[in-house]
Amino acid sequence: MTIESLPKNSFRYDINALRAIAVLGVLLFHYKVSYLEGGFTGVDIFFVISGYLMTRIILGSIGKGEFSYKDYLIKRLKRIVPALLFLVIVLTLVGFFVYLPEDYRLNQRNAAASLLFYSNILYWQSADYFAPSSDTNILLHTWSLSVEWQFYLLYPVTLVILKKLLIKQKPFVVFFTGSTLFILIASIIYSNFNPTSSFYLLPTRSWEMLAGGVALFSEGVLKSHRWRKVTAIAGYLLILLSLLILHPSMVWPGVYTTIPVLATFLVIIANFNDFRIVRHASVQFIGRISYSLYLWHWPIYVIALYFGVEAGWISILLLTLIAFFLGYVSYTYIESYKFNSITPIVVCMSLLFIGTTALSYFSTNHVLFKPKTLEIASYRSSHQIEIDSLMSTGECFLTSKHTGIRDYQKNVCLQLNKNRKNFLLIGDSHAAHLSASLREHFERNDSRLFLIASSGGFPTVEPFGNSRFKEVMDYAYRDFIPNNADNIDGVILSANWVKAMSSVTTTEKLVKYMAETLTYFRKHNINVIIIGQTDAYIIPYPTIMAREHEYDLQLRNSYINKGIYQINEILCSEFKNNYITVLEPNSALPLSTGDTPYIWDNSHMTKIGADLVVKKIMDSQIAHSFFSNSFKSIVHK
Repeated sequence: MTIESLPKNSFRYDINALRAIAVLGVLLFHYKVSYLEGGFTGVDIFFVISGYLMTRIILGSIGKGEFSYKDYLIKRLKRIVPALLFLVIVLTLVGFFVYLPEDYRLNQRNAAASLLFYSNILYWQSADYFAPSSDTNILLHTWSLSVEWQFYLLYPVTLVILKKLLIKQKPFVVFFTGSTLFILIASIIYSNFNPTSSFYLLPTRSWEMLAGGVALFSEGVLKSHRWRKVTAIAGYLLILLSLLILHPSMVWPGVYTTIPVLATFLVIIANFNDFRIVRHASVQFIGRISYSLYLWHWPIYVIALYFGVEAGWISILLLTLIAFFLGYVSYTYIESYKFNSITPIVVCMSLLFIGTTALSYFSTNHVLFKPKTLEIASYRSSHQIEIDSLMSTGECFLTSKHTGIRDYQKNVCLQLNKNRKNFLLIGDSHAAHLSASLREHFERNDSRLFLIASSGGFPTVEPFGNSRFKEVMDYAYRDFIPNNADNIDGVILSANWVKAMSSVTTTEKLVKYMAETLTYFRKHNINVIIIGQTDAYIIPYPTIMAREHEYDLQLRNSYINKGIYQINEILCSEFKNNYITVLEPNSALPLSTGDTPYIWDNSHMTKIGADLVVKKIMDSQIAHSFFSNSFKSIVHK
């Protein structure tokens, strides 16, 4: 079927239903609804829909000889920007009175990036989408808008060039489809090596939108009413499957991404609009407001977190109702407004960008808070050099700034001494944050502690995590330990276990991986202990502490990540002879003298916090047994 032969102005109830499914999936995923771990695939559904619609619009205009890049961009601006501007304005005003200066400046930086549609690039450089710290980024969700806008800018130019080179329909479609498959395969391969950049950037996401273009060319292939119905059912079932079984720990985009993309593709080519539920008024309503609802659902959640609202069915229901209300208001009064000119949009966008950029550099709302509050809140930025030094960042502990094992300084970090006792501390950043305090205990007893750590993974013999982490763990388990087992007197494993549990999908897998690791050390005749889960919070602890000081309230227990108690209980039960519990249910570690926080972000210890944890470790019976064959004095020092 040629583009010119497609029905004109035929409303697609099924596409609107797809929008409804997509936005509900994302909303429920972000609101931490159990058994819907695959809700994030709603973004992939949106990508395919965008690709389908843009291909249809652009090629339709080219076919008629009416395409204008300027008119095309103006329509896109009118469609996308006003609702985004409204969101940023409201968040800028509300944030001024709600957020502490450090948080407010960060939010304004993100707002500026969102307004110029480069937030995906910014977040790629600074964070992992599924990391806990991402939960406090009020504009995190705008990364997908940036990807789409970048696609909107480049796609028409690409299609115009292709149509000039490939005038006939068949060669054009063959080349287009082949290119889509090539980019798909390349993206899957690349994602295994660079998962964060692959997640955020257009080149590895473009195939999803191009799949929408392939769907356009495939319309009309299904002639039979029966086969169109069967295909649509298959598509909807695959979407349901995606929502229920896919998990954020999977490499994304990757092989599994083809499931929601194929599902959306099938629904689109089926073009079957006879299902009652698809045409139901409620489904169509959600589809209509899906863009505005998408914009508002995440900021509502982040603000609720900031005020210590605990996850639960009542809070989820209330947040959903608020998100729907604001989404409806935005759709009715902003998104649906017919702008005769883009001048006010561009002027407002420019002024807001300048304003948010300025606010991201200068402290403006500090006058609203007490000086001591500001001092506490800025702990991380004012102590970053000290933090990096304590964690051996860049030497024995690798972060997202490093590429792999070649950045790990073996000559500095792993110089075993045959005349002294040698112990290895293996793990992620939660091994690194205890390393300085642990090392002090060992050195006082004429023993050595060596750190092998990287962020972004799970320190088992079959490592689970990003490529950098896997390289470091592969070196530890397959090279260094086997070749030096006779000179290793013990191993200490430490990690953010609550994050690891979510990363490996199930507690059963977590226990299995841990058991395999303990078996590995037994085969090498090396004693091992596991440092238990430490305190973790849903927002940065200095922020909590600053708010406590500002309002003279006890807020810590409201912000504790309740999952830490669950994982602590599981691991303690399964590995009671190796697992050292440092958590005390329903109580946080005490603050140190001088109101210095014991955690500098959501879960990483300051030196004072690490000292408190290490004291608990050394006082435990498991530590006594572990060290008894090596030296008797360490637990008493």
